Amino acid sequence: MNTTPIMDNIEEYSEKNKPGAQLAAIRTQQGYSTEYVAEKLHLRVRVIELLEADEYYKMPEPVFIKGYFRAYAKLLNIHADPLLEMFNNSYKIEQKSEKALWQSRREPNKAEHAIRWVTGIFAIIALSAVTVWWYTNKDNEQLLPSSISRVDASINKSESEIRLTDLSKMRSLLSSHNQIDGGENEGE
Repeated sequence: MNTTPIMDNIEEYSEKNKPGAQLAAIRTQQGYSTEYVAEKLHLRVRVIELLEADEYYKMPEPVFIKGYFRAYAKLLNIHADPLLEMFNNSYKIEQKSEKALWQSRREPNKAEHAIRWVTGIFAIIALSAVTVWWYTNKDNEQLLPSSISRVDASINKSESEIRLTDLSKMRSLLSSHNQIDGGENEGE
């Protein structure tokens, strides 16, 4: 295909039209439909329509729009540089602050402030309750070890008595078991 006449057409349109309108004119001149172009570029028909109508504010970031222009120009066998230059001249990009994504900060709403206050007050009340409980039970700690030692002594006495009786019961069981085993062995 000869691209020279098409390049002449771009230069004709460049003074009075925008890049999207030029792409639309060349597309119709070559007999392509918007559905065909959208299918070949793997885009939605709505994106092609917005691109041809030069409605860039309804489209994604300029870097994507430039990519669409390049792919569209390649499909139509024309150079994309004049189109991109017209786009850069007609579309002014708002300069955003040079903050990284993790540095941007949004303003919290009133509900978030209320939740923070309630959480803070709850934490202070809980800390105060634990402190009061600790101070009131601090005096009881001094009494506790002496009472525990008396209880431990009484438990040890009762355990030793239980163990002695358990041992005597076990001896009687063992002696009766040995007598039964001994009787069976003699009978055989």
